[in-house]
Amino acid sequence: MKRGWFYLLMFALVSWIALARLYPALVPGIAETLRFYPEAGGSLVLKSTLLTLYHSLVGFLVAFFLVGVSILLALYSAEFKAFLSSLNVFIQSVSVLVWTIIFIMIFGVTSSIAPILVTAMASFPAMLSAGISSSEKLLERYRPLIALLKPSRLQLYVHFIVPGTLPEMVSAGRVALGIALRISVVAEAFGSAGGLGYQLVYSYDLGVKAGVFAWALLLVVLMIALDQLILGRLEEWVRRWYW
Repeated sequence: MKRGWFYLLMFALVSWIALARLYPALVPGIAETLRFYPEAGGSLVLKSTLLTLYHSLVGFLVAFFLVGVSILLALYSAEFKAFLSSLNVFIQSVSVLVWTIIFIMIFGVTSSIAPILVTAMASFPAMLSAGISSSEKLLERYRPLIALLKPSRLQLYVHFIVPGTLPEMVSAGRVALGIALRISVVAEAFGSAGGLGYQLVYSYDLGVKAGVFAWALLLVVLMIALDQLILGRLEEWVRRWYW
């Protein structure tokens, strides 16, 4: 795995250098891009990064909470479970661009609510699909035990579904949080609430090529670090604990 990341890094660096040599008017060099960070100011870089993380994490947590409530309610009503399946397909069929424009129209370009809700709508389907699928498999697997114990629906949710679906939900959460981080940037780009997406588009509008590459590079590094250093290890720990 480590060798794979090394090869990817070498490929990215060679490609970047080659493109900068071939198209110097369009693609800034590595040194020029890195010089942009101190020129922009450490406080701006840190504030923009933290704001994007805030939008992503809050949107992800909203979606996670809604998924948990939805699975619980699905135990009480077969009609609601059918509604959830249709709702999941509907949300996935609506473009993120549409959600972004609608929420910005409602809450305004300076509001942080728009990027938070957009990330929630993008994260919700991935976790809901995993939650419903894994809970159905779990209930089928332990059907004789459930029939013997006769737990209430709330007990079934707390003592069977929550711990039993934990590995699948952590894996889905890892994917959903990655989606949230990517999508929050799109919402920020259309608004003016700040964040990496806003700064990237702002640099593009000003024609600052080094700024575009610098903000994009920061987003990529942030996503990889979050996935590999935190989410990946959390998933491995949960699976070892579960099994």
